[in-house]
Amino acid sequence: APVSVFFQSVAGTEDANKAFGIDKVLLDEAFELIKKQGMAPGPNLMYFETGQGSEMSLNTDHGADEMTLEARSYGFAKRYMPFMVNNVSGFIGPETLYDGKQILRANLEDHFMGKLTGLPMGMAPCYTNHVNTDQNDQETATMLLAMAGANYYMGVPVGDDVMLSYQDTSFHDDATLRELLNLKPSEEFFKWLIEMGIMDEKGKLTSIAGDASIFLKY
Repeated sequence: APVSVFFQSVAGTEDANKAFGIDKVLLDEAFELIKKQGMAPGPNLMYFETGQGSEMSLNTDHGADEMTLEARSYGFAKRYMPFMVNNVSGFIGPETLYDGKQILRANLEDHFMGKLTGLPMGMAPCYTNHVNTDQNDQETATMLLAMAGANYYMGVPVGDDVMLSYQDTSFHDDATLRELLNLKPSEEFFKWLIEMGIMDEKGKLTSIAGDASIFLKY
């Protein structure tokens, strides 16, 4: 099927990436394929997901700490000029990040490293249902990351991913952060929202925001 962007999880060791079913050769091949046959003009055609602890959970960390390996995964991702790298530290659970404080720290570390690496970095301050944390920790992490200049958040309905059993940012969180911090969506998205009548030119949601019937005309 025609696609615009390829998605893949990546890690910070060769062994962990092999456990994901990938290596440099395969990603090089995928990158060349999407450039030749993808629907989007590019050049940013790859979307990667990362997160502290994946190497340790696979017993492929070789004694290195989670943050160092996460930084390595960013360097690997940057090779492919990605459209976005989305970080989900906290997704695995207490096996890698024990509680809300560790998840908060890891999210800020990852955001900082993403900025240093120059990546188009998305942040997902998330947690699984069996970790020692709560919604307050998650919302604190979301706010701190937004104040630190996070580029992108997920928009999971009610913040509850029922398929993967974890909690993440919701559409309501995203809208709230924009208003609290006087932020606007990316230029292209903002223009579309105004054209659809979902947002006004000041960046405020209108009365029809959330009304799915506006899409029936398409």
